[in-house]
Amino acid sequence: MNLRHFKRKFTVDFKLRVINYYLNNDVSMSKVAASHNLLCSQISIWLKLFMEGGSEALKPKKKGRPSKMSKMTKKDARKILKKESNEIAALKSELRQVKMERDILKKSLPLFGTSKPRKKQKLWIRSGWTNKTCPKRKDMGLVSF
Repeated sequence: MNLRHFKRKFTVDFKLRVINYYLNNDVSMSKVAASHNLLCSQISIWLKLFMEGGSEALKPKKKGRPSKMSKMTKKDARKILKKESNEIAALKSELRQVKMERDILKKSLPLFGTSKPRKKQKLWIRSGWTNKTCPKRKDMGLVSF
């Protein structure tokens, strides 16, 4: 027959009663442990903790590694979700507005013409001719201004 062993948890009130019984009665620690179904070492640990830190030291402490992320409540998560959804809605409306403006500008382009800069005026210079008197021939030198 296998016996199941499990870790017992004791309340702060129970620990204080055991320590009080040990300190107020002239009884050995082993008899106190036997009467309360405990180990002597457990009572001595509780007594040491009580002497160093009072009843606060007897309270159970969290075990394990502390989490790096903060615990978020459902209320906080809803607030963040609502804020982000409002921001997304605002961005979508802004995008819709910008797309309409772009489409309007695309459609108005043929009406108002292109906004490309004009090419620089080319000047044919050959032995003292000016821009007005210069013949337009391919064999002459090309100079741009």
